[in-house]
Amino acid sequence: MSKGYADYVIDMMREIDREFQRESDGVEAPLFCDEFEEWLKTEVSESSQVNYMRWLRKADTHICDLDRDFWTLLKKAWDASDFEKAQTLCNEYEKQLLDEKALAEKIGEKEFGESGKEIGNWVSAFRKYQKFHEEQIKKAPADKKAFAAMIEASRQTANHLFLAFRFTLWGIANGMVESTMKSYVSYIKRINRELFCKTGYDLLYDYLPGYVKNKNIAKIDEMFGAMDDKLTERIENLDETEMPVSHLKNARTALSKYANFIRSVIDQAD
Repeated sequence: MSKGYADYVIDMMREIDREFQRESDGVEAPLFCDEFEEWLKTEVSESSQVNYMRWLRKADTHICDLDRDFWTLLKKAWDASDFEKAQTLCNEYEKQLLDEKALAEKIGEKEFGESGKEIGNWVSAFRKYQKFHEEQIKKAPADKKAFAAMIEASRQTANHLFLAFRFTLWGIANGMVESTMKSYVSYIKRINRELFCKTGYDLLYDYLPGYVKNKNIAKIDEMFGAMDDKLTERIENLDETEMPVSHLKNARTALSKYANFIRSVIDQAD
């Protein structure tokens, strides 16, 4: 929508805050900025190079989300060798730009503040960046590629939760409703897939069944304790890289219930 002076001041302050945070975190916008500019020289004319960089920066100014800054999240994904997440983030950002373009075309430049045509230029620039980004993934060092493959493989198993049905029945028997238990299962799968599988292992799939079979309570407590610590750290730091804090809290609660259930399984086997 069209903005008044106060809106522009607020936007300017948000941008300043974001730039300070990016500088503190060592974040470039765009990521691999120098390499991208060099790459553009082989793709487009000199005048187009200038335009593409300008359009990327305009898009960045327009979409200013301090809690989920795209370029910060993309850098975190690269630092974690999480190329699957990096590509997902790029697709989400492109969709966000396309949604903004559609809205600008619907309500008009005067009301929106930018024309659909201008935002279309931002989309074109970002799609060029996506092509560059995909090439960067292909050129990544072998060790990062190998770790990325491990992360992706571990996420395939994260769609299954060990003893999920028995966990649901256990919860109902202990006074919880079925919908709550299904929600717990969903939260555990999601946090496992989005956060814990970044280690390259699905601990709940690769190790937990063996710990239960061997009644290794010490290892079970150690594993769930480490998971709780990681979630607590994310919550206390308001780190919404994987999901909103409210969802992190729900996931922590769900994981705590699941840990109690797993301990009960061992107690019943004695």
